[in-house]
Amino acid sequence: MPALSLPLIRAHLVIDHSDDDLLLTHYGNVAAMWIAAYTGQPFDADNALMVQAALLMVAHQYEAREAITFSNQYVLPFGVHDLLSPLKDRVTGYVAAVEPAEDDAPEAAA
Repeated sequence: MPALSLPLIRAHLVIDHSDDDLLLTHYGNVAAMWIAAYTGQPFDADNALMVQAALLMVAHQYEAREAITFSNQYVLPFGVHDLLSPLKDRVTGYVAAVEPAEDDAPEAAA
């Protein structure tokens, strides 16, 4: 099952033909996988932020699919990070120290 519906992708790209449906489905699935990896959460087609970010990525891939373009194809479309930032699982590397329980404290030498 595609991550994004083809009618939604076609509406976003203003495409009224089905010639590129296979390619558009592929780009939608790739965008959904990238979003899941970036946020640390499964792609949710009911989450408007995820869907909008995926549509921006699909449009970028569809327009910049040539080997050489005037834009840098490794740069994400404007707004993708902004849309997904609130959803991203944060990994800081900080681990809180575990304090020993009072029962586990060694007896003071008398």
